[in-house]
Amino acid sequence: MNQQQQRRKALAGGRLGLLLGVAALTTACGGPADKKMVTNGTQQEYRASIDAIEAELTSHEREAFNWAVAGLDLEKLNQRYPNASVRDVVRSQVKATREQSPKSIQSLRDQAKAQEPVLLELGKIKTSDEKFAIESSFFGPTPIIEARIANASSLPLSEVSWLAKLYIDGQPQPVAQSRVLSDFRTIDGLKPGHQVTARFKVGFVKGDETWTTLAIRQAATTRVELSVVPDSALDFSDKPYLKVDHQKAIEQLENQLKQADGFADI
Repeated sequence: MNQQQQRRKALAGGRLGLLLGVAALTTACGGPADKKMVTNGTQQEYRASIDAIEAELTSHEREAFNWAVAGLDLEKLNQRYPNASVRDVVRSQVKATREQSPKSIQSLRDQAKAQEPVLLELGKIKTSDEKFAIESSFFGPTPIIEARIANASSLPLSEVSWLAKLYIDGQPQPVAQSRVLSDFRTIDGLKPGHQVTARFKVGFVKGDETWTTLAIRQAATTRVELSVVPDSALDFSDKPYLKVDHQKAIEQLENQLKQADGFADI
């Protein structure tokens, strides 16, 4: 083989290597997450397209997509991401969240600062002597919480809700949690400096079954924590002390931003 033939062979080999490299790159970027969904048709057509794609997605990609489309129906999905791929949707939502959330968080922090005096007062409404029991009723086991409520704030209350958390056997994480309501109208309100003993049934008529599992019923020890839900506190005119809990909104946006960072690799 002469030198000219060797050069042609080397050049051909180089082109082949380049083509193989491009093919590999195309394959890598053409996975299930890059397949187009059908968003401009019927619900059945969309479902068929996403079901076929979803079956091949990784758990991480599936989690990212569910996060990106949370709260969207098919009409809104098509308006925002017409016939897009899973990757397109996730990347767009990550980008939008990273651009918008920091600005919104800063704005809310400024508004939350103005709420600090009210939040400080609401933090003075506390419970003590919390007790948990499961009582028998016509509908079966019924979870009951008893506690002493003290209003050490300067705010008169007609109503307030609590986030109740149940711990068993010294475990660090709660095994159940629910919101319960204190309605003070029947006792002419809970005035500043006053206390009252409260009794809560967790859940509605049948009670919340997550509070009466076998693990809870057979626990050696139980402990209940009650914390005020700030935007649930009403004054004597039944008006909320906080129309919007900006701190809660900040926490939600920060969580969204954290999730966006976690899905940025899609």
